[in-house]
Amino acid sequence: MRKKKNKNYLVIGLGRFGSKVATTLADMGCDVLAIDINEESVQGVSRKIPHCVIADATKRNVLQEFIGKNGVDVAVVAIGNNLQASILSIVNLKNLGVKKIAVRADSFDHKELFEMVGATDVIIPEESSAISLANQIISDTIVDYYNVSGDYGMYKLEVGEKFKAKSLIDLNLRNAFDINIVGIIKENGEFFIPRGSDLLTPGDTVVAVGIKEKIDKFASFVNG
Repeated sequence: MRKKKNKNYLVIGLGRFGSKVATTLADMGCDVLAIDINEESVQGVSRKIPHCVIADATKRNVLQEFIGKNGVDVAVVAIGNNLQASILSIVNLKNLGVKKIAVRADSFDHKELFEMVGATDVIIPEESSAISLANQIISDTIVDYYNVSGDYGMYKLEVGEKFKAKSLIDLNLRNAFDINIVGIIKENGEFFIPRGSDLLTPGDTVVAVGIKEKIDKFASFVNG
């Protein structure tokens, strides 16, 4: 069996929000390249992130050099209050073939603008949303995340089309994965708090509580 390729993450801008995203990804064992035009910002996170360099993301040739032959699967633009630099970085990333571009915005007015030029996700940040973003972008199935307490989070994740429908009581998720299902969203948008007899079916979105390691195993199970 061919080993699944690890995703490559690029974080542009290492202020409070960007550095939190980058270090959270690094703490999760992800391959992260973090860049900022400011030397002091780079030095501030260089101990936690092995690949951290001074660079100007508004210059396409600079980004192209760092993206290189391995490419970037997900980029986070966290430049902050420099609107022009954010836009140029998004456009450069899009032109270089990056499919998923998450961007920090300082206002809802900027959100629409960033989406117009190629951002796939736009975040109005707090520190907690930085951690949420990091959890979200490392998974193809996790669509949202909220920290509950300590290592425990509430995750919203999708059930794959190949999953065979089973009742929650038959799945025995509490014993099998040490997680709790607190809600199910059907494809038509209907939300309900499930009972043991309710079926988990392909296309459902599940709201689950647990630690990330257990959630990841469950996500692999329903998307195998």
